[in-house]
Amino acid sequence: MSEQSSTPEAPPEAVGSSPLRDQEQIRARPVQDERRPPRASRRRALGLFFFVAAAAIAYLAALRTFDLAATASEHTFHAGPESGDRLKIYLEPLWVDAVNDAIEIRLSVAPNRSLRGHRPDAPISDVTVNITTGDTTEVRVFRADQPIPPTVIRPDLNDGSIVHYPLDRYHADLMLQAFESDNAAPEPGRPIGQEVTVWEGLLGYRFKAHQAPDTPPDSISLRFDLERAGAHIFFALAAYGAMIVLACNSLAITFLVALGRRRPEPTLIGAVAALVFALPALRNNIPGPPPLGVWADLAVFLWAELATVIGSALLVLSWARQPADRR
Repeated sequence: MSEQSSTPEAPPEAVGSSPLRDQEQIRARPVQDERRPPRASRRRALGLFFFVAAAAIAYLAALRTFDLAATASEHTFHAGPESGDRLKIYLEPLWVDAVNDAIEIRLSVAPNRSLRGHRPDAPISDVTVNITTGDTTEVRVFRADQPIPPTVIRPDLNDGSIVHYPLDRYHADLMLQAFESDNAAPEPGRPIGQEVTVWEGLLGYRFKAHQAPDTPPDSISLRFDLERAGAHIFFALAAYGAMIVLACNSLAITFLVALGRRRPEPTLIGAVAALVFALPALRNNIPGPPPLGVWADLAVFLWAELATVIGSALLVLSWARQPADRR
């Protein structure tokens, strides 16, 4: 009895412990699916899905708002009596010099029916065309039986400024008068009816022509409205938005390093330093780049560049203050 009581009992951990039993216990445990993401990952995936969906909806809304698929067309205006001896005038905008507030338009003239001479592109008598743009009047005389070469006019752009790029808008005024002329007569002769066709296509701009309501009966007054094309506005706003995102990325990296949440690694310093040179390249490649100093530059580009430069300097300072053995 005393021998049995003196026998030490095995610890509970050692009772029934064997390699075979341990393997059976491991098999009996419920196997967790390691492929199933945790709840936090599910929330991130859901947030990412909604972000992509919102971006797609915003992109489709921008396509509908800016009407990127708009096509150009012709618009015809008439002046003078309804007869067959009209003078056909074709106006085609060539390009816009928004910095100097001017637009170049090619003016082509062709006689119709009874006004034709021995050549299909020459008038039977001298024709004088008065071209009035603003306070300036140009007189073009086309000789009888001589080919009529196209001419280029430069109306002034009003009520707009390149400072408001890419939302700048302009308008130009043009008045045309046509007469039969004679070299011996000092005064213009009989007014000629006009058929003016305007091509409303201009690269990078929306170009619309309208006839002024107070046009004299023997002339035609046109008003041209110009604004940036939807695609150019969309890309310009996207480029300036990208500048804001890149500047925020630079500041986020700088704050994380300054607060000690990240180490000032050379790769981070190089990435932020590269943004200093990437922003000017992005700005100079926007559609129809204006001269430096427009409103969008002061509101976005200047501050984005300053934020990137300051962030790069702070990163270098944090890296320099770090002990050499931790670099």
